[in-house]
Amino acid sequence: MKFQNIEYRQSSDIKSYHVHLYYDGASKQNAGNLRREINSRFGNEVIIGRWRDKAPQGPHPVSHFQVEFPVSLFDKLVPFLALNRGNLSILLHPNTGDGYEDHTKNVMWIGPSVELDSRWLNNNQQ
Repeated sequence: MKFQNIEYRQSSDIKSYHVHLYYDGASKQNAGNLRREINSRFGNEVIIGRWRDKAPQGPHPVSHFQVEFPVSLFDKLVPFLALNRGNLSILLHPNTGDGYEDHTKNVMWIGPSVELDSRWLNNNQQ
């Protein structure tokens, strides 16, 4: 849809969401507790990725794990994370098929943001 030469995208472009939960040595236990609770509450609706202790990985400069979840779970999982993140920074982005745009223009943060490696994103733009 266009309005005054601006093209607005439809929310139907979003196929799913990712959250990346960032941690370090001091916060890994909190991340593990939150990971277990996410699995307990939402396990059959989410895909929890592996621990990524070695950083950087891709555009992510900090150790993290990722959770993929359907659009229909947004209003349950995101408030849960906002209220229970503790000291973790959480990157939230839609999956539209454009990884570069999803990690740069479409990004949202729960807690303080972490600067992503935009050079990596630029080099891997599809």
